[in-house]
Amino acid sequence: MSAPDSSESSWREHPPLNVEKVEDDSSQYLQEACYYLLKKGLTLEQVSKALEVSEQEATRLYREFESKIASGKREENEIDRNLWEDVYNDSVGNEKITFVRDNGFYHCRRDDLDKMDSPALMAIFETSKKFLDFDMYRRYLDSKPPVGYDPMAMQRQIKRAVDLIEQILKQRWESGETKKNDSLSR
Repeated sequence: MSAPDSSESSWREHPPLNVEKVEDDSSQYLQEACYYLLKKGLTLEQVSKALEVSEQEATRLYREFESKIASGKREENEIDRNLWEDVYNDSVGNEKITFVRDNGFYHCRRDDLDKMDSPALMAIFETSKKFLDFDMYRRYLDSKPPVGYDPMAMQRQIKRAVDLIEQILKQRWESGETKKNDSLSR
């Protein structure tokens, strides 16, 4: 007599996966996303495109989450709102940028850099570049980051900011926008 196959007995001990349960789990996230993104001011079309659902489905998901809030099963909170705002911003290329100023490290979105005037951008560019110039591992910043923990993650983010600011300033210079803005600020 042979011993029972352990893999055969283990599947009998556990009930089969309920596909509806998996759909319910993802539906909760979609409900939350629809709710917070529509509250943020995005149009129904933008939300449905971002989440890859129909506008009717986005409306249904929004209403379901809204009713959960009304019934007290869920409550609005700032952490969830910020999460979905960040996810949306990252998905449309409005990435979070880390840079250096004389008194510390700061974050902003890419759109915020585009809105800054040229002298402010130049100041950020110079302090961030100075920070990178003092880093003894600067020569490794262009190398491929290691898998897992990257000890130079902050420096890579600051280098990204320097590259973006350089690109923005170059575009402004070529379009003549910098000269117009500087003459207006004087």
